Amino acid sequence: MEQAIQHLDLSAHGLWFPITVSLCLFILALVLFKRQLTWRDFYITFCVVGFVGWLCDVIITRVFNVIDLGDPKVTGLGDILSYTFIPPSLSVLFLTYLTAKNKCVLSLLFCAGSLLIEYGMVKSGYMHLNGWFFIYSIVVYFLVMLLCYHGIWHLLSKKADVDQHPLFYYALTFYLLKSIFHTDV
Repeated sequence: MEQAIQHLDLSAHGLWFPITVSLCLFILALVLFKRQLTWRDFYITFCVVGFVGWLCDVIITRVFNVIDLGDPKVTGLGDILSYTFIPPSLSVLFLTYLTAKNKCVLSLLFCAGSLLIEYGMVKSGYMHLNGWFFIYSIVVYFLVMLLCYHGIWHLLSKKADVDQHPLFYYALTFYLLKSIFHTDV
């Protein structure tokens, strides 16, 4: 039990920030999504973006090692919450308020919000940058908003039977297993 608690990296400096942001964004997404999305839309968006978030975690933190969250040797509670709840919750909120008229302004607002979250993680001491610059983050966040708008929104607006597609189940299974067991790929 003690080893499991050590692997959660509960003594990480600034751990309060990702926990607070993750919980607040998830609660907001859970409460506000019904404005424009269904439970099915929420579930699909959360799983697809969660999968992409964990994939980016593997690539950015493990392969390229350009950022570290908490203790770089351990996938702690802050890592789990940050990648499991922040990107999917932001995507659900983005899609909840997205219209054809406000897509540019909303993209700018969500990119700015994502940058503020990243800045807060750095300032709280939880995130350490190893050759990563905020200009890279701006590009990545705009690409994510494009993916969210052009990929997920169009998929959901067509109401395609994505739940019948095998790739949907592979992505969903990977995301759920990664979240439950938080193992490194």
